[in-house]
Amino acid sequence: MIHKNRVNAGSTSGVYKIILPLVLLAFSISAMSESPYKKSIFNAFITHDMAKWESTIRLMENSEATSTVDQKLELINYYYGYIGWMIGKKQYEKAEKLIPRGEKLINEVLKVSPKNATAYSFKGSFLGFKIGIDKCKAIFLGSDSKSYINKAMALDPLNVQAIIDKGNMLYYAPGIFGGDKKEALNYFLKGAKLMENNNETYQNWVYLNLLTMIANAYEKTDRLVDAKLTYEKIMRNEPDIRWIKDGLYPNLLAKIKA
Repeated sequence: MIHKNRVNAGSTSGVYKIILPLVLLAFSISAMSESPYKKSIFNAFITHDMAKWESTIRLMENSEATSTVDQKLELINYYYGYIGWMIGKKQYEKAEKLIPRGEKLINEVLKVSPKNATAYSFKGSFLGFKIGIDKCKAIFLGSDSKSYINKAMALDPLNVQAIIDKGNMLYYAPGIFGGDKKEALNYFLKGAKLMENNNETYQNWVYLNLLTMIANAYEKTDRLVDAKLTYEKIMRNEPDIRWIKDGLYPNLLAKIKA
């Protein structure tokens, strides 16, 4: 699966590329909506406060909130976001230390829920992180990463995690290896539609991140007006997301006017 373009971590316009591949939430939305950690992670996302993101992970790790499958998947979600950000900042050593924690939880989920599509998609994603850190590992891990994500799709074709990870594979893979940004966009749009239909959009960093991915895909496929409308949709949903309002959106407007 994945991975992202390397960016300057200090650049506002690069933030979405750091967060870009961190999309999931295909487990019980109702369970996560009751989590005391969800709002903290959401606020960390819209303000790009990754220290707050990390501290929320630590709080959850040190609590008794990882006993159920849904709780384990929630924490994996937060690992996933933070690891992706660290890889984007090239903090590879720190990311490598965190990956096994997520993989341990994934295996625990699959032990009690062997047909859990979300867990299989995570499994493919975490292999993708290893490839993102060391591209030479693509030779050994690339096929397995793709296989796990495809298995997740086969188990549950409407699984949001699997749908978006499938899109990520298509988006970031070179054309000679099956990459197709237009097809990837269709997966992203399908994932967003599912989340909207299921009322999974309120204070959900995953949803806003997905919309950002859609805007980026529109931009990369020369659909600049659609990208503009998508950024405006994000800002209507969350007016305080300043790294889009003050960064990505005006950058796109300048590109349209050029």
